Amino acid sequence: MFLCALTGVLCAGPAGMAAEPALIDAEQLSFEQEGEQRVAVGNGNVVIRYEDAVLRADKVRFNMATGDAHAEGNVRLTRDGQEWVAPAADYNFKSRALQMAEVRASAGAIIVRGYDVSQTGSNQYRVARATATTCDYERPHYRVEAKRAEIWAGDRVLMYNVTVKLGEVPVFWFPVMIWSLKEDFQPLAVSVGSSSRWGFFALVTTYWRLHENARLAVHTDVRAKRGFGTGADLQYRLGPTGQGTIGGYYINDGDPRDRIDELAGKELPTDRYRAQWQHTQPDLFQRPGLDLKVDIHKQSDSDVIDDFFHGEFLGELEPQSVVDVTQRGENFSVSVLARPQLNDFFAEVERLPEATWAVNRRRLGDTPLFYEQITSVGYLDNEDGDTNDVLFSGHAWRAHTFHQLLVPATWFGWLSVTPRAGIGGTYYSDAVTDESEERPIYHAGLETAFKVSRTWDDVRCEALRIDGLRHIVQPFADYHWTPRLDSQTNELFQFDTVRTVTLGGGDLLALARYSPSTYPAYNTIDAIDRMHFVRFGLRQKLQTRRAQRTWDLAELETWTDYRLERDDAAGEDDFNDLFATLRLRPVEWFVLDSSARYDVSDGVVREFNSEARVFDTDRWSVGVGTRFIKDDSNLVSFSSAWRLGRRWVLQTHHRVDLEDGVWESQEFKLRQETHDWFISYGVRVSGERVESDEVAVFVAVTLKAFPGADLTIGRVDLGSD
Repeated sequence: MFLCALTGVLCAGPAGMAAEPALIDAEQLSFEQEGEQRVAVGNGNVVIRYEDAVLRADKVRFNMATGDAHAEGNVRLTRDGQEWVAPAADYNFKSRALQMAEVRASAGAIIVRGYDVSQTGSNQYRVARATATTCDYERPHYRVEAKRAEIWAGDRVLMYNVTVKLGEVPVFWFPVMIWSLKEDFQPLAVSVGSSSRWGFFALVTTYWRLHENARLAVHTDVRAKRGFGTGADLQYRLGPTGQGTIGGYYINDGDPRDRIDELAGKELPTDRYRAQWQHTQPDLFQRPGLDLKVDIHKQSDSDVIDDFFHGEFLGELEPQSVVDVTQRGENFSVSVLARPQLNDFFAEVERLPEATWAVNRRRLGDTPLFYEQITSVGYLDNEDGDTNDVLFSGHAWRAHTFHQLLVPATWFGWLSVTPRAGIGGTYYSDAVTDESEERPIYHAGLETAFKVSRTWDDVRCEALRIDGLRHIVQPFADYHWTPRLDSQTNELFQFDTVRTVTLGGGDLLALARYSPSTYPAYNTIDAIDRMHFVRFGLRQKLQTRRAQRTWDLAELETWTDYRLERDDAAGEDDFNDLFATLRLRPVEWFVLDSSARYDVSDGVVREFNSEARVFDTDRWSVGVGTRFIKDDSNLVSFSSAWRLGRRWVLQTHHRVDLEDGVWESQEFKLRQETHDWFISYGVRVSGERVESDEVAVFVAVTLKAFPGADLTIGRVDLGSD
């Protein structure tokens, strides 16, 4: 046996291939003359290389003029990062046209087999019968079979009349399915199980690449007790910066009302749906700083998200719709915002529209004065929906402006002192009195702060990675004065106000508990009234050095307000509640965040929230959280994740209300990593106070071969009763 290699073979003639030569290697190489064209015949381990294409076979006839190659025996064609394997093939190196009677192609983890392959476009192929899988065994654990398919090399495989088989057992049928050859999304995700409210359920999502910048997820769901549901989510990119999602879902619900709805006399429709559109476009029209945000939500009733998308519901109980265009500059911002009320069962302040112009704090020339302002005008409509909002409902044109001068200075080289004075006003075209209202606003204040620190360079602790310590202390005080306004808050529609909730003991708790107290950041415009107090507090940090960087071991901030004038009729004391926030990160594997609110006059903790997490990279993690509100709730949550060997991960989550002992939720999920799949086995129990607990078991399956894809196990959102 000998090796005969011919390099530098050029395709002759004006119709020949490009000036770059084709390289031919073979154990035996000969040449034949067919008319005026020369044909190279290679036998034994033939390799032809041209540009990015490499053809290997036992035997090849290569027409050097036309670029046609006929290959037989163990044919492998590699190009564009893909490999085509077949018993025989015809390939043209010039046109890149390919034809095979039988083929096995691979792109990353995806393996495609097909019969009667023919090229229909520059990068498109038609396959009479095709199978696809990510299992690389000779007899794959699963496969997807199609009666016909279309392949776009390097992009996707579109399959028609598709049957999904586990081994030789067919389990699903789809009219169409798409596989991405870029491994950026999985073709299929399935969750099956049974729950008290849904009965047996199967949630199936198929994914489609419609375009390089558009991806579609189609949901086909069956719930035995609720009915058939379907929907779709389109993710897209628009231009160099724009991206968004358009989605919708519909279900003909056979049992929409639960026990709580029945006791409350609440009616829910059987035709239930949700539609949404989220879009962001930074640098709109390629104009720096011009940003567009669209967030539209429309739903059939107030409970549909809770019932079928409970995870989303926990993140936003009452989704609101908004369209906002904002131009930001170095020292200013201008925005136009529209907020329509598309769901009349939610309390909503409509802004149709509202324009705002803000000037950031900036120096006035060479003077020591700094200036900032905010001005807004819009038509506002406050609708209470079905929530029985106690605030005044109404509509009016409102124009508001506030302008402030500040003189920042440093005294004695260490004391920061910033006096300020501001003036503004608000106009309402209509008010509770059915007449227009105008009110001037005056404000004066003084902010002071200083910072001291102490360093211990000789402190060392290898176990905690302590390399020196530094303690920073920053006391601060902020004086506020706003005189009583001509129009009282009970005479105005409360479009932007401090909202409260009524606790079990009858006390009111403000929802905006940590809002700023200085203008113009204080944006509860309609709640502005007499203020005369001093807010003082203390910020502290404990730091060390790690890897040549400063590491914050602990951060603690405490503050309270002392009222220089108090409203005895409203039950005000000299001191407001004492607030505190704490963050601990002594080591990389432990973090604690907490916040608290302490009633100084009654000597009780009104609120306490905390979240702590301990973890060991990807081996295990444990988290504990608390949510305490006096006379309302006392929630404790516990979550953990444990790697049980190379292929198993156990995840748990529990939440209990210590006020009444109800376990609001308990979930155990075991994830198995197989050769082809990630399989999650789950049990979820939701405690109920009115009826029997909600119990669900489920299995969720996603393909392992798509690391960049979004997993859809979270679609098992069982809702609450």
